[in-house]
Amino acid sequence: MSSTVVKVHLDDTVKDNSFFKKPDSIETNRGELFKYAIMMWEVPSHITESDFDYLQSKVPALEMLLSDAVHLTPEAVINLSTDDRVQKLASEAIGVGLGLKYSTDLLKTNPNKFKKIGVAESGKYLDYSTNVDSKQFEIETKGTISANYNRMKNDIIRKKAEQKSSIYLRYGTIAMIQREGSIAASKCVIVDDPPDNVPPVNEDIFEIQLLNYAILFSFIMDPKYYNKYIKPVITGRRQKIKIASNKFFAKYVFEGRTYLGECFDYRLITEEVKRVMVESGDSSLDTFALITQKLGRTKFFIGLEDVVIQAINKKRTDFLIGYNSPGRFIEELSSYKCLNQDGILLVKSVYGNDGQLEQIFSEEEVKRRLGLFSNYIKGVAHQCKAPCRSRGIVGKPCEKMTYQKHCYFHR
Repeated sequence: MSSTVVKVHLDDTVKDNSFFKKPDSIETNRGELFKYAIMMWEVPSHITESDFDYLQSKVPALEMLLSDAVHLTPEAVINLSTDDRVQKLASEAIGVGLGLKYSTDLLKTNPNKFKKIGVAESGKYLDYSTNVDSKQFEIETKGTISANYNRMKNDIIRKKAEQKSSIYLRYGTIAMIQREGSIAASKCVIVDDPPDNVPPVNEDIFEIQLLNYAILFSFIMDPKYYNKYIKPVITGRRQKIKIASNKFFAKYVFEGRTYLGECFDYRLITEEVKRVMVESGDSSLDTFALITQKLGRTKFFIGLEDVVIQAINKKRTDFLIGYNSPGRFIEELSSYKCLNQDGILLVKSVYGNDGQLEQIFSEEEVKRRLGLFSNYIKGVAHQCKAPCRSRGIVGKPCEKMTYQKHCYFHR
């Protein structure tokens, strides 16, 4: 089962507040939970050029963890893990996913308008914030396999009490996740106190969206181009923001719309590669064959609709603020396509079930990346060898050393 409907339970702190009467349930799916789970991570201010671990490993490792540890039934989300560390991470990811999906439905907004709240200099802080109709909302998301949510409820209330700034409404969501063997339904508990009567706040929604998409861009853009994007976003030099659409690795067409992004594979997860390298005696060819035999062929595409990228480049703030992609979830055998309102498309393919993904991300490309990744782990760089464009040495093979296919100047 790859989708579920979780009932909303209003705690005593909110049961008489009409604002929370709808929605009374949260419908979500495996792909959507995975996408929201990525939102747990901070926006990186800079990515090292050779950080293969970040670029190729982090996303599929999270998906593998959730795929192994999380099971969905028609009415429940079940945490299957017995390992404390994995259990906690999976519960946190589910808590974020259900909390943000509920908030998107409750506030009738787009998930691209949420931002992760920065770490406070002192005291506790909530997780996410958004602005709807000039009203600021802050949300704390939690997930637990405990049958009692009082501890988490009290933690949310303490965090809210410590906030000094005036916010229209702060509330918390607690995903009550089931353990393996349980037949009970899951629920999402809402914790709140009454809204504050504060003046309207005109927040820069476009800036929030730029930072929101930065989390995605940090995984699907070459670090050279991500760093060029994030620097002017952080420093407020909006006119300098420019995304090179032709520098994305992959283009995927879904229902007549085009998505630009990156591809991932279980076989490029750091710990799995290191483990198999030891088993195979460091032979690149044997490593590829062995890791394929061990993990199979599970590939992903993650991308963003090209019209969103065009809107960012042209600073079309009105278009982006009003943008809403149709939500879609299509499951076929072990594969799925998940399109969210923010225009982010996730495609998962097992053993070549998705022909288009196989075309843009072939076995040869996986093998090539594995070879580069193996050399990176061993600390073995190679010459770029791309033809130089500099005056006096035009056409000469570049001699700069790199861990990627080409050096910084030729990517």
